[in-house]
Amino acid sequence: MITFPFWSHLRFLGVMMVGAYILINGILLVLSPLVTGWPFWATTLCAVPPMVIGMVHVVLPLARRPRTPSAR
Repeated sequence: MITFPFWSHLRFLGVMMVGAYILINGILLVLSPLVTGWPFWATTLCAVPPMVIGMVHVVLPLARRPRTPSAR
């Protein structure tokens, strides 16, 4: 079977974009009641550490996980 690296790159890009979107919005949703009225830099300071940890330990491993070949 011929594999096309273009499609694997698109899959990686899609998983990273969707994963980052969900992760960042989830973090901001949780933090929003706690940081209401704070300056933007302080809100960002609270959001970045969990965002980096989530990207490194959750989203990136999910994006790099190889697809299981279909059983035929």
